[in-house]
Formats: sequence, C-alpha cells, structure tokens
Amino acid sequence: MSIPDLADVRTCGFPGCDQPVDLTSGVGRPAGYCADPAHNRAAAWRARRAEASPDARPAADDKLPVDAARQRASALRAQTSGMVELLQQQLAVLLDELRTLADPDAAEAQIEAVTSDAAEQVASATARANRAEAATRKAEAERAEADAAAEEAAVQVDELRPVLATLEQRAADLDSEIATANAANALAAIEIATLTAQVAGLTAENAAAAAQLAEATTLATTATAAKDEALAAARDAATRADTALGRAERAEAETSSTRDLLDQARTDGESARAEALVLTGRLATAISERDSATAEAERERSHGEQRVTDVRDALNSQIAQLRADLEQARTNESAQRTRTEPKKPRTPQD
Repeated sequence: MSIPDLADVRTCGFPGCDQPVDLTSGVGRPAGYCADPAHNRAAAWRARRAEASPDARPAADDKLPVDAARQRASALRAQTSGMVELLQQQLAVLLDELRTLADPDAAEAQIEAVTSDAAEQVASATARANRAEAATRKAEAERAEADAAAEEAAVQVDELRPVLATLEQRAADLDSEIATANAANALAAIEIATLTAQVAGLTAENAAAAAQLAEATTLATTATAAKDEALAAARDAATRADTALGRAERAEAETSSTRDLLDQARTDGESARAEALVLTGRLATAISERDSATAEAERERSHGEQRVTDVRDALNSQIAQLRADLEQARTNESAQRTRTEPKKPRTPQD
C-alpha cells in the first residue's frame, strides 16, 4: 500500500474546516468537501456569504440567492442612473466654477476688492497707531503730573508732621481738660443731690408749717365758736336783766312792798350786766387770740413759702450754671477735636 503525498491532500472547501476531502470513489466531478454531510456547496456558499456580509439578510436570500441578486442588481442600476444624472449636473456646475476661476476679469475684481480692504485696514491700523501714540503721550504727561503731585504731597507731609505733633499734644491736653470737666460734673451732681435733699427738707418744713397753720385755723375756729357762745350767753344775760328790770318796775308800780324784790332784781341785773361785761372781755380776748394766731400762722406760711422759693431759685440758678459750664466744656472739646483733626493731603485733582 502506497502512502499518498501530503502535497496532494486537499482540505474541505467549507469555510473554517481543515478536514481532508472525502476521496470515496465515485463518478462525475471530484468531491471538494469532507465526509461531513452538512459541508456541501450550498452550505459553503451561505457560510461565505455570511462571512462577507455580517449584516442579517432575509431568509429568502438564502433560499433563492439568484433571484435576490437579480432584484438587488436592478435596484442598484436604477440608483446608478440617478447618480449619473446628478454627477452630470454637478459636472456642469464644476465647469462653470472652473471657468470663473480661470477668468482674468474675476481675478482683477478680486484683486481690486482685496486691495481696497487692505487699504482700509492700513488706514484703520494707522488711526489706531496714532490714537495709541496720543494715549501714550497723555499717559506720560499724567505720570509726570502724578510724580509732581507725589513730591508735593511728600513735602506737605513733612510740613504737617510738626503740626500733627502739636495737635496730638493739644489732644492730650484736651483729654486732661475733659477728665477735669468730668470730675467737675461729678461734683456738680453731688451738689445737685445735696440741694435736692435740702429742697426735700424745706418741703417737709413747709408741710409742718402748713400743719401749724391748719392747727391755728382750728384754734381760730374754736375761738370763734367760743365767741359765739359768749355772745349768746351775753344776750341771754341781757334778756334776763331786762326781764328782771321789767318785773321790778312792775313790782314797784304795784306795791311798795316789792321794793326789796326790785332791789334784788336790780342787784341781779347788775350782776348779769357784770357777767355780760366779763363775757364780753373774754370774747374780746378770744378774738384777739384768734387774730394773733391767724397772723402768726400767716407769717409762718409766708416765711416758709419765701424760704422754699429762695431755695428753689438758688437751686435753679446753680443747675443752670452747671449746665452752662457743661455745655461750654462740650463746645470746647468739640472745637479742639475739630482743630486736632489732620488736614487731608491735596490730591492731583485738587
């Protein structure tokens, strides 16, 4: 048995199959596929088609590939005809554009337009350069002015330093004066409190005087009542005397025996008159005492009111003086602070 040459061994024609071709004897065309019954011409064509076109295809293409190819060829021919017409139109447009590109008049027009634009750009650039130069000169002038202003400000600062030192010393003096004024204000507050206490004491004294006046008024009222009682008693005594005299006169007229009674009645009348005189004296004394008490109470009230008025006026005067001193101190402090504020240096705009 002879060993076949390896170079004559053919592999299966199915894509991806490395098996040798089935060499089983038979008639007709030599076999080109292996012994696998699934590896045949139709299956190999479908496999190659699937590898060449990985997109999914309809199942009818696998069943009737020739008819499907004929239909697709017809569609592609129609599309190609339309594309040829479009290409002809585009070719005409292209030729027109190429003629314009080769036209010297068009080139001359473009050169003229470009030259005009370039001239405008040059003029604009020249104007910008002129403006930039003017701005540079202005900036240099402003810088020179700023340098001069800075030098002037430095000179002013040197001149103001002694003034500032003087103002600081003055401010320290003002602080000392303010402290003194505050101490004076504290003393004034103490004095005001003392005077307020004195006013309270005088008010209490005035109340006591008013109480005394009320008591004197009560005494006067009592004396008036006593006077009224004495007057009533005197009138009663006079009435009794008149009655006794009447009885005596009637008794003397009727009978001489009644002279003794008349004398007695006269004696009673004289006694009544004497009693009336005594009561009248007491009444005068009571009236005098009432008038004296009223006058004394009036003098005490007037004296108390005068003392209260004098103390109140003195307190108001002292309070007004203290307020004026405080206002003057505040005014002096404000003026000193205004003078001690350093002057602002002059700016270039000034």
